[in-house]
Amino acid sequence: MTSLLPESLILDLDSTVDTVYGNQKGDEVGYNSHKQGRKSYYPLLVYEGESRMLVNAALRGHS
Repeated sequence: MTSLLPESLILDLDSTVDTVYGNQKGDEVGYNSHKQGRKSYYPLLVYEGESRMLVNAALRGHS
């Protein structure tokens, strides 16, 4: 079977804080250095290391 991916691949896993304005499903108060005490999401992002193309993302709360 032929693979579509190169033999060596670097995946970078990153996280960030996105502040929520209003009431949105899944938002929670957690660590937010820019807007302390505000509800936010804590998404996880996976990038391909060389091209920096976004491979996958998971939107989640702080728990």
